[in-house]
Amino acid sequence: MPAITENSVAKPEKNAHKISFVHLGCPKNLVDTETMLGLLEKDGHQIVASDAEADLVMVNTCAFVEAAQKESVECLVALAERGKKLLITGCLAQKFQGELLELFPEAQAVVGIDHVADIAGIVSRTRQGERVLATQQDPTFILTEDRVRRHVASGASVYVKISEGCDYRCTFCIIPSMRGSLRSRSVANVVENVKHLVDQGVTEVVLVGQDNTSYGRDTGEDLPTLLEALNNVDGLTWLRFMYAYPNDRLNQRLLETIRDCDKVVKYLDCPLQHTHPDILKRMNRPLIDTADYVAWIRQTVPGIRLRTTLIVGFPGETETHFQHMEETARQVRWDRLGVFEYSDVDTAASQRLDGKVAKQVAKDRRKRLMALQQPIAFELNQQLVGRTLPVIVDELRPSGVLVGRTQWDAPEVDNAVILRNPKGVAVHPGEVVAAQVTSATPYDLKATVLPEEAPGLSTGL
Repeated sequence: MPAITENSVAKPEKNAHKISFVHLGCPKNLVDTETMLGLLEKDGHQIVASDAEADLVMVNTCAFVEAAQKESVECLVALAERGKKLLITGCLAQKFQGELLELFPEAQAVVGIDHVADIAGIVSRTRQGERVLATQQDPTFILTEDRVRRHVASGASVYVKISEGCDYRCTFCIIPSMRGSLRSRSVANVVENVKHLVDQGVTEVVLVGQDNTSYGRDTGEDLPTLLEALNNVDGLTWLRFMYAYPNDRLNQRLLETIRDCDKVVKYLDCPLQHTHPDILKRMNRPLIDTADYVAWIRQTVPGIRLRTTLIVGFPGETETHFQHMEETARQVRWDRLGVFEYSDVDTAASQRLDGKVAKQVAKDRRKRLMALQQPIAFELNQQLVGRTLPVIVDELRPSGVLVGRTQWDAPEVDNAVILRNPKGVAVHPGEVVAAQVTSATPYDLKATVLPEEAPGLSTGL
C-alpha cells in the first residue's frame, strides 16, 4: 500500500536527517512505527529505504519474549558496528530506558511508549547535540490522531490501534509493565480515523490492541458498539479485530454483532494459550472448557473460522497436561493454530515458577501439536475446493500472479490465496474479487479470478 499522509509534509530542511527504520514486533508496534515516521516526515526529514544512505536509523524494538529482546539487541549492535546513529524506540526502550543510552553510545535518543507523538521534537533536540531520554515508568499516552501516518506495510490492510495497555496479569506476559493499564480511544475517534483511511483508499481495517475484548471498559463503551459504528462507514469493505481475550466481554452480544454486521469478517482470533485447568491457573488465565466454548462460538456465528495460539512447555506442564491439549485439538479442530514454545522473560512472574520444562521437550511438543494440526488444516482447506469465495488482493507480483486472502485469514499470520487471472480481469491491490478455489495445501489455496462481482461475506460461507 502506498504511503498515506497529509499534504502538509514539509520540504526537507537543509539540516534535516535522512532517516531509515527497522520495525520489530507486532502490528500494534507497527502502528507506532508508521506514526513516528509520518511525524518525522512532516517535520521535514527524509525517510529513506536503506540504512546505507541514512544518517539516523530508527529502530522500533520488541521485548515481549526473550527471543524478541535478543533480536532487538542484535539489530542495534549490528547497526552500531556499522557506525550508524540510533533512535531507539518501542518496548525495549520502555523496559530498559536509560540503560540503553549507556550501552549504546550511538544512541541519540531512547524513546518510550508515552513519547511516540513527541518524536519530531525529540529528534530536533538531538540535532542540537543533546542525547535524549524520553521515558516514564507508567505510560498513560494513547494515540488518538494518526493522519500523518506513513504506511510502510505491504498488502491491502491497515491496522488501527483502538486501545493501549492491559489490565490482566498473565504470569508469562510483561506487556502491562511496559505498556501500562487499559486505555481506550472513543468510538467517535476511531470512526473518524477509519473514515479518513477509507477516503485515502483503504479497503480492510484491522483493529488491534493488547486486549480488544475489553475495549471501552474504562470509558463506558464497548467493542460491539464500535463494530456497529464502523460497519456503517461508507467505502469500508472488510473489518476485523484481533486478539480476543476470553473474558466476560467475549459474550453473546459480541458474537451476534460479528454475525450480523455485513462488513465484519466471520473470523475470531482468541488466544487461549492452553487447555488444561492446572496450567491455565499457573498462567493466571480464565478457566474455560475449551470444547464447550468453541461449540458456543460456532453455533452463534455459523461459518466462523477460529484462530488460537497455544504455549507448550510452560513451567509445570506434564505429559498429561500436554496430551489434554492434543486431545482438545483433535476434538475442536482449530481452523487456524499457532503454537509457541515457552521461554522465560526476566521480569515475568512465570520465571519464578517451579517445574521448568526442558527446551527440547517443549520443541518436541510443538512439533507434535503442529503435526496433529496439519492434516486437519489440509482437510478444512480441501473442503473449499470448487467453491467461489470473496478474496482480498494483497499483492500483484511482477510475474502477474496475484496474492490474496479470504475473510478467514488475517494479514501475515494465516493462509494465502494464490490467484490466477487468465481472463485478465482488471485487479488492483485492495480490491475484493470473486475467486474459484482450484486446489489446496494445508496452509494455502490456489484459485482463479472470475469476471463477476465478489460474493458477500455471508454468502461466501
